[in-house]
Amino acid sequence: MSRLIPVILVLLCLIIWQTAIHVWDVPVYLMPSPDRVFMTLVTDFSTLMEDFGYTAFEAAGGLILGVIVAIIIGLFSARFALVETTVMPLAVFVKVTPVLAIAPLFAIWFGFGFFPRFLIVAVVTFFPILVNTVAGLKATSRPITEYFESLGVSKWEILMKIRIPYSLPYLFAALKVSIPLSIIGAVIGEWFGSSNGLGNLIMVSHGNLDTETLFACIFLLAILGVIATSVVVVLEKRFIFWHPSVGTF
Repeated sequence: MSRLIPVILVLLCLIIWQTAIHVWDVPVYLMPSPDRVFMTLVTDFSTLMEDFGYTAFEAAGGLILGVIVAIIIGLFSARFALVETTVMPLAVFVKVTPVLAIAPLFAIWFGFGFFPRFLIVAVVTFFPILVNTVAGLKATSRPITEYFESLGVSKWEILMKIRIPYSLPYLFAALKVSIPLSIIGAVIGEWFGSSNGLGNLIMVSHGNLDTETLFACIFLLAILGVIATSVVVVLEKRFIFWHPSVGTF
């Protein structure tokens, strides 16, 4: 029953939205009704799905790149204090730099293919993955690691069999934060030099006052976020089923 509550809430919001549009006779260029948005999703399904796939590929590719780089740097940062003190200030600098400021530069430097948008997504998702990776690796119980060290277990085995499994809850938490950021990064990347994707379609729709298509794109972006988060939740239940946090999201 609890799983139906979000669905009921969404349906209630749609009913209120539909009713308000008809009661106050809101012009379509200001706010379309849900039924008009739904019809746009149906009539332009093939075009929207093509752009949906384009944006999903950019978000996934950039997120994977950001995760790989962040985990590698996180492993070295947790192992060597010098690396952490060197990297963290740079990571904070990258984090506080507005992505809207660097997106045009990436388009200028790297062209208008997938690569610059992968980089944009990687930049916006890098910091939470890095911070949580380092925190997870450092949060391993010291008595446990000292016990295994006293048994002659190598640092590599402790890393692979104790520290990394212990850090997985932190990593999955970071992924749940990074998924929305990856979609935002992909959309922003498409605003600069892309003729495909939901981000580009939002810009075109905005210029044409086509709010029906604009809301359809927003809906699909939300669906993309839900799908990606659900995948992470499934993986989380598969790999850290033993952790108390699993099943609470």
